[in-house]
Amino acid sequence: MALFGLDAAGNSAYVQADGQGTQATPYVMQHDLLTTQMKSAFASGTASADVVAAVTSKKVRVMSLIITATAACTLQLQSTNLSTTTATNLTPAFRLPADGNLTISNELGLFETLAGEKLNAVVSAGGDYTVMVTYREV
Repeated sequence: MALFGLDAAGNSAYVQADGQGTQATPYVMQHDLLTTQMKSAFASGTASADVVAAVTSKKVRVMSLIITATAACTLQLQSTNLSTTTATNLTPAFRLPADGNLTISNELGLFETLAGEKLNAVVSAGGDYTVMVTYREV
């Protein structure tokens, strides 16, 4: 599926289904004023999970992050090396109340994985969460 149109300023905008994640709705966006290849990925559950798979020789730069939780928990995002399973913390452990959420974004990027590493979410015991990120590969 693809959509083409103009934004409020009259610039060309093109959205196409693409990407990866545990949900089947990620998108690639191309826009006159924005970088190409913006993607989104989702992960949800009650245990730690991969949000974005590793891309050979590329970093995953997260531009926006949305976390929701139905039960109180902490959630932290990490960059994990596939061969050594060494994890690097990319965010603090966000404390989410029951039925809480966190939304942050920065058009220049919030954080990024190390090259060739996956982005994963680590949740505390009993947490029921959903994470959505918008990212690009750099």
